[in-house]
Amino acid sequence: MNRVYEMGLAKCRFTGHVGNKIDQCIANGVMKTDYRNFVEVFREKTDSDGLFCGEFWGKWFTSAVLAYEYQRTEAHFQVLKDAVEGIMSVQEENGRISCSSVDFSDWDLWGRKYVLLGLLAYYDVSGEERALLCAGRMTDHLIEITMKAGKKITDVGLELLLGVPSCSLLQPIVRLYQRTGEKRYLEFAEHLVSLWSQGGKYNKEGVRLLEGALSHVPPVSIAVPKAYEVMSCFEGVLELYLLTDRKEYFEAVQSYVDMVLKREIMITGSGSVGELWCDGAYRQTQVLETPMETCVTATFMKLCAAMLSVTGDRRFADQLEISLYNALMGAMKKDGSWWAYFSPLLGQRVPSPIQIERVQSSCCVVNGPRALLEVPKWAVMNYEKGIVINLYEDGEFEAPCNKGDFMFRIEGGYPKKRKVRILFHRVPDGEWGVRFRIPSYSRSTGVWLNGEKISCNAGTYCEMYRSWSEGDSIEMEFDMDARIVTAPGNVSFKAVTVGPVVLAMDSRRTAPSWKALRLMNDAMKWKVDGQTQIRYMLSQSLEEESDRAFACEADCPDAYMAYRVRFLYKPIHFFQHEEEELLLCDYASCGSSFEGEECIRVWMPQPMFMPAAFPEGTKCIIAGIPGEDKGDGTNHWDAIE
Repeated sequence: MNRVYEMGLAKCRFTGHVGNKIDQCIANGVMKTDYRNFVEVFREKTDSDGLFCGEFWGKWFTSAVLAYEYQRTEAHFQVLKDAVEGIMSVQEENGRISCSSVDFSDWDLWGRKYVLLGLLAYYDVSGEERALLCAGRMTDHLIEITMKAGKKITDVGLELLLGVPSCSLLQPIVRLYQRTGEKRYLEFAEHLVSLWSQGGKYNKEGVRLLEGALSHVPPVSIAVPKAYEVMSCFEGVLELYLLTDRKEYFEAVQSYVDMVLKREIMITGSGSVGELWCDGAYRQTQVLETPMETCVTATFMKLCAAMLSVTGDRRFADQLEISLYNALMGAMKKDGSWWAYFSPLLGQRVPSPIQIERVQSSCCVVNGPRALLEVPKWAVMNYEKGIVINLYEDGEFEAPCNKGDFMFRIEGGYPKKRKVRILFHRVPDGEWGVRFRIPSYSRSTGVWLNGEKISCNAGTYCEMYRSWSEGDSIEMEFDMDARIVTAPGNVSFKAVTVGPVVLAMDSRRTAPSWKALRLMNDAMKWKVDGQTQIRYMLSQSLEEESDRAFACEADCPDAYMAYRVRFLYKPIHFFQHEEEELLLCDYASCGSSFEGEECIRVWMPQPMFMPAAFPEGTKCIIAGIPGEDKGDGTNHWDAIE
C-alpha cells in the first residue's frame, strides 16, 4: 500500500515564527542536552525497580536526528555518532539492550522500543549498517524471550496499564522489517497485534484495541485510556497496514483517530487529563488537573502527520496547524530550553519538574521536540503528480520531482498576517501539480496565479496542474477575521480564534475589574429609546448569535499576536450598558515565562465575572504536585522551582 503523500522528501528552512522556535529548540534544548546520562542508566540498570529511564535516550535521540536533518552540520552529526556509539556499547552478548537487570520489569520493553527507534533513525540518516545490525540483534533477543518462549507481551509491564506500553513495541518492529526484509520481523509484528485480541494475565478479554476502535468505542473506554501509549500502538498499526494492506488495520486507526478528534481534542489541539483520555472535548471549560500532557500533544501530532501522509485528507493538516501554533508551541519555554509537562486552558502554566534526578530530565522535555522538529516533514510533501504545501510558514523550500526540483519561497508573515505569497525560483520540466491547502477556517479565500484569480473552496486542497516557469507566483489572502467558538459541552462558554490561532486572556495583561462582561458578536445591535435616549442592548437567542467577534489588532511586546476584543457591560435591563475592550493574545504567548504567578483563560463564561476570571493557586492542580507543607518548612512545589 502506497502513501498518498510522501513525507520528508522536501528540504525546508523556515525563517518565520516557527523557524525561530525550531532554531531555539535545537540550540538551547536538543543539542545542549547531556545525553551521557541517558546512556549510563543502561549500565546502571536503573529501571530494575520500576523506573522508566530507558525511554530517555531514544526520545532525545530521535529529536537529535530530526535536528540534524534540519540543520546538517558536522557538529550535529558528531553528537549523533557519539550518542549511538554510546548506546551500542551497552549491548549485551545476547543482543539485549535494557535499562533493567531482569527482563519484563515495569517499563523494560517501553524503554527498548525507544532504543530501537533511535537506532533505526540513525541508520536512515547515516546508512550505518552497524546500527541496523544492533537493532536486529535486539529484536532477535526479544523474539526469543517472548514469541518463542510463549511469553505474551500483553502480560508484561504495569498491570494498571494492561501492558499497553509494552504493546507499542510494534512500531519499531515494523520499521525493522521495512529496512531488512527479514520475514521473522513481520511475523513478530503480526504476532504482537494478534495478542491484543487474546485474554491474558491482566485482562481476560484482551486489550482489544482494534475491536474497540472498529466498534467506535469512545477512546476513554478502550482498554486503558492512557492516551500517549495507546496512540503509540496505533502508530504501529498504521505502519503495519502499509506493509500488509489489511484494511481492518487502517479502518481501526481511522476510526480511533476520528473518535479522538471528536471526543478528546480540545480547542488548542491536544487532550488528556492526568495523561488519560476523559471525553475531554466536553469538559475543557473548567480548571482541569494535569491537562494536555505534552507527550500526548506530540504523539497526537505524529499520528495526525502519519494519517495525512497515508490518506491525503487535509483535515489532518488543519489539525496539525492548530496543534502546532497552540498546544505545542505553548508548551515550550520561550528560549527552547525546557517544556511544560501539562498545559491548561484555565490556570497557571508551569514548567515540567525533573522527573528523575539521575537523567535530569522529564518525559515531556525530550518528547516535545520530536513533534516540533517533525514539522518540516509535513509542511511540504510530495504526491504522484507533484508537491503539496500544507503550512504557510515563511521560508525557503526545495522539493524533488522526477524531472527536477521545485525551489520556492513562502513569505507574508502567516499566520500573523493574512496574505501569503509563494514564489518559484526553479521548476522541473514538464507538467506538474502544486496542491496547497485552503484551511477550513478561511470561509472566503482569494487565490491568484500570476495575478489571475483562481476559484477555491474552504477545507480543500486547491490544485494547479500545468507547466511551471521560474518566477511564477501564487498569492493567497485568507479570511482571518476573529471568530467566536462555542464550547462543545457548554453553550455558556465562548472562546476567540484568529485563523488557526487560539486567543487567551492573561492576568498580566488584564486590569482588575468588578464588572461582569459578555463577549460581543457582530449581530448584536444597539437600540436607543426615543423617549429617554437611553442606549441599550437586548439579549440574543442562541440562533441569533453570530460567530464574528469585534476585534482589532493590538501591540503587545511579549506576545506574538494580540487583539483588543470588545465586550458588553450590562449591569441591569436597560441602563448603564456600555462597551469595554480586553486584550487577548495568542495562547502560546500567554503565561510563557513559566516563572510568575500569571494565569491564563481561554474559555470565557457568558457573562464573565471579572473578579473570578483568574482562579488563584492553580499551579499545584495543573502540575499534579501537592501544595501543602511537608512539615519541614518546604512543600512539594519547591522541587520544581
